[in-house]
Amino acid sequence: MFDAATQRILPSSRLAHLHLYRHGEVETGVARVCRGQLDVALSDRGREQTFTAVQRFLTMHGAPNRVLTSDLHRCRAMAEQFGVQPELLPGLREQDMGDWEGRTWESLTEADGPAVTAYWADYVNARPTGGESWAAACERVVATWGALGPLQGRIVVCTHVGPIRALLCSWLGLPPGEGLRFAPGYATETRVLLAEAGAVLEAMGA
Repeated sequence: MFDAATQRILPSSRLAHLHLYRHGEVETGVARVCRGQLDVALSDRGREQTFTAVQRFLTMHGAPNRVLTSDLHRCRAMAEQFGVQPELLPGLREQDMGDWEGRTWESLTEADGPAVTAYWADYVNARPTGGESWAAACERVVATWGALGPLQGRIVVCTHVGPIRALLCSWLGLPPGEGLRFAPGYATETRVLLAEAGAVLEAMGA
């Protein structure tokens, strides 16, 4: 099933087939809004994207062994459609953007310009006003995952783009600053094979 290089890092019989889903499109206007952990609803298109993604999974694989999800509505709306009781994990929320959440980036630049400039100059370590740095968000997400213990079987994870980036960096041995290299779109699937010895990225944003 796998080539020799893949077989070498998958010696364990305990193998998790992970399906990481980014939530569907959210309600949005013309201006770009900083959302973070704001509990916003899916748009009509987002609901359609979610339904299509879930039906594709169920057609190919049937019901998963487990469904793990951020507790925010835009992720739960997907997690609840897989036919398995989802496990709500607040630690899989998006980065906490603090006082910036719910405001447009244009208005933030006008009202909190120095902090916004500092954030983009060093987004790994700089903190949004009242929020958490990207480095801190990665630590939270990775710690949440680690607390689950060894996993096995086919597992669906419904979350946000930030946690997907954080987990991929952790599994692939990359520093958090490389996270922006991963850009899965709304309601897309990122597939990872995870064993004790390491991870294999099967598909990104499919």
